[in-house]
Amino acid sequence: MISVSRDAVEEPVVGTTPWVLLLMADEAKLGMTRSAWEDAGFAVEIVSSAKDALECLRVMTPSAVVVGDRVYRPLPR
Repeated sequence: MISVSRDAVEEPVVGTTPWVLLLMADEAKLGMTRSAWEDAGFAVEIVSSAKDALECLRVMTPSAVVVGDRVYRPLPR
C-alpha cells in the first residue's frame, strides 16, 4: 500500500482538489486504500475494470492512478 503525506504533494491550484483513480477489484483492500488516499487529502474515484478506467481517463486527468493486483482482464480469444 502507498502512503502519501500532504507535504509530499504540491500545493493544488486554489479551488481544486487533487484526485486519484483507484482501479481495484479486490473489495477487501479497497476500503483501506481509499481511506489512506482520502486521509492524505485526495478525492478518490473507484473503478473495477480497465475499460472503466479508460473511460475516466478520457475526460479527467488524475494526480495518480493506482492499479490493484486483481484487476479483471478478459482472456484473449
